Amino acid sequence: MSSPLIFLKPILISVIIPVILGTVFYQLDSFDPASYPTHVLSTDPPIVAPKRNNQMLRRSEKIGVNQLLSPEDVAYDQNSGVIYTGCVDGWVKKVKVNESAADSTVEDWVFTGGRPLGLALGHHGEVIVADADKVNCSCPFLFGEINC
Repeated sequence: MSSPLIFLKPILISVIIPVILGTVFYQLDSFDPASYPTHVLSTDPPIVAPKRNNQMLRRSEKIGVNQLLSPEDVAYDQNSGVIYTGCVDGWVKKVKVNESAADSTVEDWVFTGGRPLGLALGHHGEVIVADADKVNCSCPFLFGEINC
């Protein structure tokens, strides 16, 4: 029969003895933090940023007043200078920006029949519309197709 101490011998040799030897031969030095140099600290009061910038929109002009009903998102085509926006009435509107906001034109471009919430321009100039009422979650994935 084997003694139960035989199983403890490898643990004693590999764990306990190195811990005891490390404790005996190494001393832990106390940590004394260095003081922060006072000449680096500023005596000026801290800078406080205003919570509201009242000058932000001072020079801006409103485009499409009374023509754009609750616009949600915009996509700007820099090649043609056109802004596309989706409105609450279901229309994606096309806004041609001119030198003055008064000269800019707003036209109904595409009627989605739903609520266009997101717009993006594709790589080839196409307008991609995310409509909340016409969600199609049929997406091919690696492990099959997921339908909402």
